[in-house]
Amino acid sequence: MMFDNNGLPFTRHSDVLNADPVEKEDVVKLVEEIKRRGNAAFQQKSLPEADVLYSKGIQCDPENFSNNIHILYANRSAAKLEMGKVEDALSDAESSIKFEPKYTKGYFRKAQSLVKLCRYQEALDATDIARNLEPDNKSVCALLKQISDSKMKDATKPMNGTTSKEQRKSQVTRTQSVKQPKTQTQAQPNTGPLAEDDESLGGSVRGYKKLADGRVTTFFHNELDEQTKQLIGDIAPKPVNDPNAVQIKSVEGASAWNQGNTFEERNMTAWAKERIESLFRDLSVPFDEARLKGQLSVESIMDLNGDASVAFLRGSKRYIYEFSFRLKCNLTIQGRDQKTEGNLQFLDFSSDNCDNEVEVNVSSRYQTESGKALHASLTSPSSPLRQEIAKRLDMFVREFSTF
Repeated sequence: MMFDNNGLPFTRHSDVLNADPVEKEDVVKLVEEIKRRGNAAFQQKSLPEADVLYSKGIQCDPENFSNNIHILYANRSAAKLEMGKVEDALSDAESSIKFEPKYTKGYFRKAQSLVKLCRYQEALDATDIARNLEPDNKSVCALLKQISDSKMKDATKPMNGTTSKEQRKSQVTRTQSVKQPKTQTQAQPNTGPLAEDDESLGGSVRGYKKLADGRVTTFFHNELDEQTKQLIGDIAPKPVNDPNAVQIKSVEGASAWNQGNTFEERNMTAWAKERIESLFRDLSVPFDEARLKGQLSVESIMDLNGDASVAFLRGSKRYIYEFSFRLKCNLTIQGRDQKTEGNLQFLDFSSDNCDNEVEVNVSSRYQTESGKALHASLTSPSSPLRQEIAKRLDMFVREFSTF
């Protein structure tokens, strides 16, 4: 299990966090993948996860083969700033600028950190450089305004948190001047149209209105005229002479007591879990790709969680299921005794999701040729193994729909 500096496990990223590529091409590919995952973690507010990923990207590319180190430093600065590590965020922003002096976001992150430290003049200087690099950058312009406002507020604050006698006197005077018109307003009678109508009706019937024919009724009373009644038609309830004509037909499979076709749900979780497990037993396909030949197999299904049910409601059935599970796979190459292992995790296999969301984890992806081949086979939906898995999941859905 892979841990970060805070002891948090990130096993799903162990393939990249444990990778130690040597070739320049492999380093570039690894950094691109790490940056992608780090950005995804940052967008999901998984800040420690993003921090660990960006740090790994910086660590594995000291020669800056990928030309992405300045971006990784700037992104890690944003993550650290969100976590409240302002000094570290400032240090990363300065490192980003060091690697790429014309990188606007490096100066932007530096200015953000300096604002948190209340070093407004330095923040303004960094923002001015960013604006000169990208005059039309809206984020930079917004930050510049924020810094100017913060600097002005900071300058107008009284020293040592005290308020002068003149300021307190001014505040008291202002409060009195504001309260006085309120008293006058309360004393004035309401002369609006509704008040005039109420006055004309007299104190005993206020809140009512007089109709054209002289009748007095509530203000919100609405009486339909003859033309409106003709447009609406007869809306009175009609008697039901034949109860069978309006009776919802019973659905096959519902309980005998449910004659009214009210909501009923049957728990199918036990059957569904057993069936999914049985479908992935003895699953193996030939492997013949990337100059390698062998056998690709599903060794076991793990972490199967979720539930399934059949719902009956008003003459219809609904088949509901939602599961997540992990398939432990291995690749055996002809002439080699060692197996290459990997995991194919289904994050959301459900009746609401047509596109099954998966995550692939092969720890030896960047170390061995067989690891790369296994990762490619598990990732591609068109690979023989993924197609066979899709067939078996479709079989589960068809069988489930027969209940």
